[in-house]
Amino acid sequence: MHTTLASISILAYVISAFILSARLGAPHRMRRRALIFSIIALATHAFALFGVFTETSWVKINLFISLAIITLILSFLNSVRGDHPASLLIRPAIYGLAALSLVLVLIIPAEVGRPIHMSPIFALHMSLALIASALLTLATFYGVQLLYVNRLLKQKSAKAVSERMPPLLSIEQYFFRLLTTGTIVLLIAVTVGFIYMDDLFARGQLHKTIFSLAALIAFGSVLTIHYWRGLRGRIAVYYTLLASSLLIIGYFGSRFVRDILLT
Repeated sequence: MHTTLASISILAYVISAFILSARLGAPHRMRRRALIFSIIALATHAFALFGVFTETSWVKINLFISLAIITLILSFLNSVRGDHPASLLIRPAIYGLAALSLVLVLIIPAEVGRPIHMSPIFALHMSLALIASALLTLATFYGVQLLYVNRLLKQKSAKAVSERMPPLLSIEQYFFRLLTTGTIVLLIAVTVGFIYMDDLFARGQLHKTIFSLAALIAFGSVLTIHYWRGLRGRIAVYYTLLASSLLIIGYFGSRFVRDILLT
């Protein structure tokens, strides 16, 4: 059943992405169609993941299922922003990433990877980590968009003065808001792990723990300098990209080794 739902979600994401891309040239066209396909994509994405969980008795959440969870949260957070220009500009890319994650779920069997003991504490830690990853990934998307719009403005491109381009200040404000929220959630996730889990420095978890801590320190440093010294613009985005790279290596890199290379 989840295969059918995932396929519907992939198709709806792709159609919605095409419609939204067309709307960038004409923002008021096909608004209802884009909304309908977005809702279908998000709903079937969620139900497809629930089907995977129930079929695997909630003990097989491998790398690709984790990615699909993150892209679901990412797509939902972006979609609830509605017709905000900054959100519309990056939504096709986010929907494309969500569709790709579901394709991987369909291609790679859920049985791939090691079983996990889903205790309440581990479920809390994992949920917080996934939410933090989605928030920080979305912040990274806005950071890249910030660089793009800033470059257009400096080049005095005709597109930069178009009403289709979101205001630079609003992008930056939302970027730091997401970065702050994501870092706080990541801090809570790491704290829960250190307090209640005793295998964070075990052989299979060591790299993940080290890179996650490095990413947390990097994100925290960006925010500290921003609120203390007023760090903004390109430098803040570049450091955020570095921190995001550490988080990706720590989580997805370790999961790839554990779920794919060592199975």
